[in-house]
Amino acid sequence: MKTKQRLIIAAVVAVVLTGVGIWLLFTGGAFKYGLILLGVVAVGFLVWKAFIQNSQKELERSERLAGDLQEQVEKLQQRLDEISHSPLNVTSLTPVLHLSVLNIDTSFTRTYERRDENRGLTFKGALRADICAEYGIRLEEVRFRYDPGSDTLWLADFHPGLLSFSKKQLQWDLAVALRNRSVLGIQLPPVDDKTAEDFTKEMKERIREEVEKEIDQRRIAEFEWLAPIVSRQVTDALRASLGHPGATVTVLEQPVESPDFLPLDQFQKKMLNLHE
Repeated sequence: MKTKQRLIIAAVVAVVLTGVGIWLLFTGGAFKYGLILLGVVAVGFLVWKAFIQNSQKELERSERLAGDLQEQVEKLQQRLDEISHSPLNVTSLTPVLHLSVLNIDTSFTRTYERRDENRGLTFKGALRADICAEYGIRLEEVRFRYDPGSDTLWLADFHPGLLSFSKKQLQWDLAVALRNRSVLGIQLPPVDDKTAEDFTKEMKERIREEVEKEIDQRRIAEFEWLAPIVSRQVTDALRASLGHPGATVTVLEQPVESPDFLPLDQFQKKMLNLHE
């Protein structure tokens, strides 16, 4: 039975009992019983008012919340069913060819000192980088040209660098700025005041952005010593793939706009036609 129906029945019973009590008051010899009956109805009303009404309101509120929650659960279940039965939506697939990949798990620290001469501020800091990455060559970015006469393979846009990251964390081990002071030409000890604190925050954010930009461009100074190692391995592999052990492989440092330099897929087709 619903709460509203129970309230209606209780109200009807109370009205009936009240009516009977009033009738007994005016009936000869039954005044006492009528008074007792009305007292019972009054006590019941006070009990309902003091205890049951608040509980009833809480119960109704709980029922509404339960209904809303059940509705949300049903909507979530419906959405989950739609997702679980929907096909994989692939917008694009990009092939990535790597050659001579080195896995790097390293940590290095850079120290910085930046000055603001106008305000007499000096920042000193040590930024630690923890990096797990792959270092190598993206062959899809390289362009090729082969000269049969000189048996030379020319490579353009050949740039060893970072390929992908599994971890890239930057953390300041030290970061502090001090403001220099002087009175009548006498140098006083530097202080770490609000101006210095603001300068520290500014330098930390600016330097972090510089390092993150360097990482995103795949060129990090601390990894440059790997470039000749990777380059030698790649050129040896390409020389072997030509089937000419004595072929010369030359890497062009400057940008080349010549249409004779082809991306890998077109270069492979040209080489197949050359050998037919």
